[in-house]
Amino acid sequence: MKNQNLVPLCLAICLALVAAPAFADSGTPSSPSVRLAPSSGQSPDPNAAAVAETKTYLRRLEKLGFAGVVLVAKGDVPLFAEGFGLADREHGVRWTPGTISDIGSITKQFTGAGILKLEEDGKLSVSDPVTRYFSGVPADKAGITLHQLLTHSSGLSDPDIGDFDPVPLGEYLKQVFAQPLLFAPGKGYTYSNANFSLLGAILEKLSGKTYENFLRERLFLPNGMYETGYTLPAWGESRFAQGYEADGGRWGTFLERPTAADGPHWALRANGGIHTTVYDMLRWARALLTGRVLTPASMIKLWAPHVSEGGGTFYGYGWSIAKAPDGTKIVTHNGGNGIYFADLAIVPDTGLVIFVMTNVIAENRSANSLLEQLGMRFLAGRPYPSIPEIVDLDEAALKAFAGTYRLPGDGGAFRMMMDGQALFIEAEGRNAFALLNSVRDAEPGRLDKLSKIMEGIIAANMKGDFIPLSDAYGGEVAPERLKARWADLMAESEKVRGRFQRFEVLGTARTEEWDETVIRFYCDKGTVDLTYVWDLKEEGRLRGRSARGLTVRMRLFPSGERDFFTWDGGIRPPKAVHIEAGPDGKLRLKLGDSAALATK
Repeated sequence: MKNQNLVPLCLAICLALVAAPAFADSGTPSSPSVRLAPSSGQSPDPNAAAVAETKTYLRRLEKLGFAGVVLVAKGDVPLFAEGFGLADREHGVRWTPGTISDIGSITKQFTGAGILKLEEDGKLSVSDPVTRYFSGVPADKAGITLHQLLTHSSGLSDPDIGDFDPVPLGEYLKQVFAQPLLFAPGKGYTYSNANFSLLGAILEKLSGKTYENFLRERLFLPNGMYETGYTLPAWGESRFAQGYEADGGRWGTFLERPTAADGPHWALRANGGIHTTVYDMLRWARALLTGRVLTPASMIKLWAPHVSEGGGTFYGYGWSIAKAPDGTKIVTHNGGNGIYFADLAIVPDTGLVIFVMTNVIAENRSANSLLEQLGMRFLAGRPYPSIPEIVDLDEAALKAFAGTYRLPGDGGAFRMMMDGQALFIEAEGRNAFALLNSVRDAEPGRLDKLSKIMEGIIAANMKGDFIPLSDAYGGEVAPERLKARWADLMAESEKVRGRFQRFEVLGTARTEEWDETVIRFYCDKGTVDLTYVWDLKEEGRLRGRSARGLTVRMRLFPSGERDFFTWDGGIRPPKAVHIEAGPDGKLRLKLGDSAALATK
């Protein structure tokens, strides 16, 4: 499992969890073969219970909006490979193991393996400086090595170029090298796509082939991965998973985006965007495990824990290296663009492979934690999170529960409202916010204190004073840099929502790993919420801003006539909501294990 990387004011919390390769029925040659598990005539399968529980759990997730494909395999045998939900809503096409989808930054492991292939060929060394391959490198970046690119320890950051912007290689390199270093090369770790795009350019330069052609000839075809690539496989459009936005609108596919004739432009090439099937990814995992891709010496480099990511995980060459609670080594990586998401994990000691792909990560986040859940079930027997069975309540029955339920005194309230045919709940007031959104209890007074600290920080930001924010980061980020990032953030928001009017700190909640504060900004054309994340051990110490955010308006699914459970897309465990009429006939709401009753 990868840790959450929280970089101050970066636009994302990088989530990485246990996941793994998969395998798809393509109708094309399938060497090396992958055998299906026997169904009868043999001794009882020790994994049968885990497989049955997995199917039940995933089918319940499907009812909550999950769509995608899941593969679990041990050795050559797929224990489980099944699709859930719709890959193409417009045409009613369901996900299957043969569905084609984008695996995002999992692409980086192919780049890492490709570089090691060239090292085996004697064409490069991972200790080479980038000046051996690029001219005009500024002096402060001249010492960057290929090893540092492979491990995100170069200090390089991504330029302001979109994935599909038609920027040629020369201009891309110019902008990458013009960015100020985040730290001296080799003296830190910051995840940056630019590192791997530069490696892709080196692959093309030394091989004389396009990036995709090199991978296809040296990695994919020799291992039977006929359905993996950017544009070369003969997939057929009908097999592609369509991507969907947070509001359910169609995003489409990679095929509809601007690309170069030989694949993506350089902001995406070699760092993301590869498409595949679950079965091809299982072939990849098996090829790595059986030594068909790289020599033993190169495999050690590929999966070595080279650089700490923080939180107990390390970065290899395009892989995150982690350990299970019992010390078992796990090699993993995920990838996504906010629309598609994929997650892969391999347990080298046991041959366990787990792989997940989804096309609805924008509106259903359950895949973010799904790989960890799968891994712990098959590795350690840990049960899946409890998700109640959904019962049917008609719209009229749901409407009867809508309204505002007030807690005693100054405790705030819970608002239940209809949106279309669905019922939602949101808190009013910081006490109610903590009750509704927290996963576990915090120390008395801590959450309110953090809300007040954040209120002071944002008020200072709005006056142009970024010293309080810098102080909250322990002085690790200069006020000038924070000010520039804030200006960009506000400008971007104003383009969509108009002029800023005021802000409100909605509250702070204790989640699984952090305390999270949500600030709502009111603008001419609506609102925008920002979520900041606090360190649990060091009070008042910010860890970063989460682009994922904390969902404060959660859907309620009925599990009985008067029983519901919250659902935020799968980030937090469901919380029970029970509504009962009191002696005075008024409806009262009980939230989870809380003793407090809110009255309508």
